Amino acid sequence: MIMGKLLLTTLAGIYAVMAIAGRDVPGNVEQASAATSNDTVQVSRAASDNQELSASEAPQIVAKAAAASQANTPKIEKASLITRVTPNARMPGPELKPSPEYRDTSAPKVEGGTLWSVTANALNVRSGPSTSNAAIDRVRKGDDVLVVAEIGGWANVKIEGDGTEGWVSKKYLRPAN
Repeated sequence: MIMGKLLLTTLAGIYAVMAIAGRDVPGNVEQASAATSNDTVQVSRAASDNQELSASEAPQIVAKAAAASQANTPKIEKASLITRVTPNARMPGPELKPSPEYRDTSAPKVEGGTLWSVTANALNVRSGPSTSNAAIDRVRKGDDVLVVAEIGGWANVKIEGDGTEGWVSKKYLRPAN
């Protein structure tokens, strides 16, 4: 029974202290603490004398202390002075790109095949998938070709500008990104 009384008075005291002194009060702090000192003294006196506080007395004392501290808090006159802080959506500097090992190495898919770019200075377009077949056209470095099919290191391509269709070595192509 004594332990319960001590526990109740300790909790009431802690609650009163947190309710009174646990918030930032702009203005004169001494006025707010003086206004509630009578209630705090009442709670601490009851705890030191081992007096029993009823379950309804402690919350009433704490409520009085909270009401007294709220009465002394200054009101904000100009709400326009308060500005909302939002973080920047974009960091300053150049746009970030993934490192080479994490880049997408697949060629963009378009209707009829995938788009590839020529890496050789000049690349022969042949009539078949072999160097023994005749060259029917030539593409330059940076040109984009549409790869329709692949056979053993050779790619069947369509050249967009003139409609030529033929075979090129796939090792001279990279995905067009």
